[in-house]
Amino acid sequence: MNFTEAKNYTENTGSAGIIPGTDVIKELLGRLENPEKELKVIHVAGTNGKGSICSYLEYALSECGLRVGRYASPSVFDFLERIRIDLRNITEEEYAEAVTKVRDAAAEMTTPPTGFEAETAAAFWFFENKKTDVVIVECGMGGQDDATNVFDSPLATVFASVSMDHMRFLGNTPEEIAVNKAGIMKKNTPAIISRMPHVYCGGEDYDPAGILEIEAAKRGAVCIRTEELIIPEGFVNPLTASYQNDNLNTALWTLRTIEDELKNLYPDKEISHDIFMQGITKTRHPGRFEKISKSPVIIRDGAHNPGAARALRDALYSDETLPENKKIHLIMGVFKDKDYREILRIMLPGSVSLTTFDLPDPVRGLPKEELIKAAKEVSGNLPADCPGPDEEHIGASGGLGEALRQTKNASSEDVYVVFGSLSLMQLFKDL
Repeated sequence: MNFTEAKNYTENTGSAGIIPGTDVIKELLGRLENPEKELKVIHVAGTNGKGSICSYLEYALSECGLRVGRYASPSVFDFLERIRIDLRNITEEEYAEAVTKVRDAAAEMTTPPTGFEAETAAAFWFFENKKTDVVIVECGMGGQDDATNVFDSPLATVFASVSMDHMRFLGNTPEEIAVNKAGIMKKNTPAIISRMPHVYCGGEDYDPAGILEIEAAKRGAVCIRTEELIIPEGFVNPLTASYQNDNLNTALWTLRTIEDELKNLYPDKEISHDIFMQGITKTRHPGRFEKISKSPVIIRDGAHNPGAARALRDALYSDETLPENKKIHLIMGVFKDKDYREILRIMLPGSVSLTTFDLPDPVRGLPKEELIKAAKEVSGNLPADCPGPDEEHIGASGGLGEALRQTKNASSEDVYVVFGSLSLMQLFKDL
């Protein structure tokens, strides 16, 4: 297959949509001679922060001279970014070769793999074929029944912040979601739990980190809480949002936990805290509180659930580089299966306008008329001491490009925030 054929295969093979469970992926990997068993893996789960933690780890470990692979899905800006090695995306030729191997292996399977299962198997085959030293694997969704949950003894399992998302598959409470994500924990393997806020749901106060700690004990994992901040004093986080400090702290705890094992595995490599920190200074993670323009200020952030929206709001109001008397203009596109009303309740207070538009995906995208209606209802019920935009300043545009054209008339106090969906970030490449 060439790249176009391979991409078409992973987008169309098997049943449409998400099918939780690992039976099919395990059979497929077996037909590929189990490449996953040869990988040294850091397995990362969570609702918000997974990608940032993976980026810190990728840059830190690469700085040591290790050959580092990284697997994450979906892509944000480039289709090929979901599979990375040596701080670069997989090439079209490499992707086609890996997917061809998977297609041939799956040819006689009774139940064909889904696209995500096929791509996951292709990634693991690619990493084994390239003789990676460490592979950072981000769960696609949840943990227990995710197609990435096929590792018997990873170097570590890591848990980013847990909040409400993908409830149709993972559960209707923070506890159910946390337990599902804990499914990647393995006996005698470190389970590193990020600092994370409590989640209020249905009148109940949930402590996701505490729930994960209980699950670690049940499963015989080695629980490591990251409540203590170990970021060196004076260190400047290359990812500037305030919420990134907890993600950086989790990455540092992970590196501290596996440092000795890495030294034993790769004695010829220069592995140390100082080298880790050198790598972390180079970390990039586009699409998370990313300032893409200074005049006017335009920030893009993939926040698409209430937990991420709270983190985004906190970052907006704690960033001392933004204008003191800032006027926040929201530009939002969102999928209909997200808790967009709660996101609006979090983001609208204090903002002066909201502009929305239809996302390119007509099946999953929330129509702009529905978001406008919800925004007007939410804004109309906000307290007088922290109002949102009036109805006149809640409206629609023909797309992201048109929405951004309003920034041409910006004052020095205007701050434009593009958020609501990771898929929205992909639209920037067409501007």
